[in-house]
Amino acid sequence: MKKIALLIPLIITGCAGMPDYVEPKSTTPSATLKVTNDFDAPLLGYSTFVHTHTETETCGKSFGAESGARLIVLDKGNPLISELNPDGVKLSAGRKYSFMIMSVAGMQNCIIYASFSPEADQNYEIKTFGKLRSYDNSCEAALFRYDELNEAYTSIDFEYYGQCK
Repeated sequence: MKKIALLIPLIITGCAGMPDYVEPKSTTPSATLKVTNDFDAPLLGYSTFVHTHTETETCGKSFGAESGARLIVLDKGNPLISELNPDGVKLSAGRKYSFMIMSVAGMQNCIIYASFSPEADQNYEIKTFGKLRSYDNSCEAALFRYDELNEAYTSIDFEYYGQCK
């Protein structure tokens, strides 16, 4: 238990050393990505950290590589966590992006790895949800495309989705 307690701050601190994501130039075909989180968690709140890289492999040492970056940080209730890009970011179209999505509440955490290749002029949303409680810990992420004309969300599959071992 003590090892886990020390591991979570190290993960968060280590990830904080990653550079922040830099959006593509305005002349580059791009898509918009927004991330939302909705967890059943303790009263002290929870945070979701989304890191990305553009290497071909979703899992492995890639998130610490040169292509790794902090993409989005969302927080509900922790004044020590600063949000990053809570309204979303632009992604280059036609390029595969891999994500490490880590949600943390107190001593509980849940990590999902996922990837997809955005299409130009599309709006995407990754919705993260689940339970971050000591007696019941689970998380999921779902990818949606938002159609502004019809004001409707369409569920789409990630290219990769799961855990890394």
